[in-house]
Amino acid sequence: MTNSLKDDTPISRDYINVNVGKRVRLECELSNLTMSGNTKGLWLRLEDAEVFFYSASRINTDQRFQIEQRPILHINNGTSYEIMTYSLTIDDVRLADDGTYSCQEDNRIIKLFVLNIVERPYFVTHEYTTLLRTQIGKNVSIACEAQGKPSPFVSWIKKIDDDQPKTMINCTTTPTTCQLNLLDVNRWHNGIYECVAANSIGTIGRFYTLDVQFPPDVYSPKVKSFHSIGDTITFECLIDANPEPDIRWLHRFTDDINQEMDLSGQFNQGYNNNNNNKRRENSIWSISQEKINSTRWKTSLFIKHIPKRFFNSKFICRAINRHGQSEKSITVIQNHHHVAKKHRHTTPPIKTTAITTTPIDLYKQYNADEYQSTSTTGKY
Repeated sequence: MTNSLKDDTPISRDYINVNVGKRVRLECELSNLTMSGNTKGLWLRLEDAEVFFYSASRINTDQRFQIEQRPILHINNGTSYEIMTYSLTIDDVRLADDGTYSCQEDNRIIKLFVLNIVERPYFVTHEYTTLLRTQIGKNVSIACEAQGKPSPFVSWIKKIDDDQPKTMINCTTTPTTCQLNLLDVNRWHNGIYECVAANSIGTIGRFYTLDVQFPPDVYSPKVKSFHSIGDTITFECLIDANPEPDIRWLHRFTDDINQEMDLSGQFNQGYNNNNNNKRRENSIWSISQEKINSTRWKTSLFIKHIPKRFFNSKFICRAINRHGQSEKSITVIQNHHHVAKKHRHTTPPIKTTAITTTPIDLYKQYNADEYQSTSTTGKY
């Protein structure tokens, strides 16, 4: 079989885009010569001269290709006549079906169909790890490969927050791959990363969670805290850590770490022991802790009516996880401001010993002899 594109007669061309997996129908009309049997219809692809059908006879064995011939009655200016439709149908279209299809009467081209097969992006690898765990100082590389037609543009973005949800990340690229490279990672690299592949047909994404683990970092706005006897005070500290640390408040009268009292241990014991509930309610101190986000915590130590013996001692906020520990200490210092004398007709102040004594004084334990037995050394 031959075909001619050099005929002076203009040849009609249809340009058709078809998604992979879809069905396409190429329809043309044959002349009366074919109706009378003088010529035969023919479907072929010009690029490789592959013939699919000659008249109603199948030449190509691919069953996805089907032929349909049927007469249609046309009426033009009161005159009726029949023509033959000669349609080629392709089911479950594949990328290999791309090309120029020719509807012919023997070797004369009736119409051309330029079939462009397109495909939305898809990731080459189906199995992948969604959670990537590493430590600070390490290098992390994640390769993302996608294909499609037209070839997709592959990029990386990182989710920041709701107001600024995405930011573009540089990556090493090849025609189908974009490799994310994070060097010397730190805690700020924690988060959700998305590999995005896009072409004119569609966009897809694949998410990865990067979990950078690091030892605790404790921050306190105070190193020294000045107060008067009987003041009510609150100490606060922030802790950044991953994984979640063991956070404790401790009290130390000396610089010897073996002589420190675990305030958190005593406070938490009240939650687990019903006999201590009333005792905790009457305590002169309490502790609170809240999780701010996945890697940050806030803890507060609240002290009512601080007694004189606590001055020049230290309260320590300590955090420990399997990667290390950190702590900050706050020294309580007594104010020595001069207090003006009251007018002689002023009612003398009433002595209140309840300020420096508590119904349940847990701090009776606080003496050098007993500290050795309540040391927190080796608890973590």
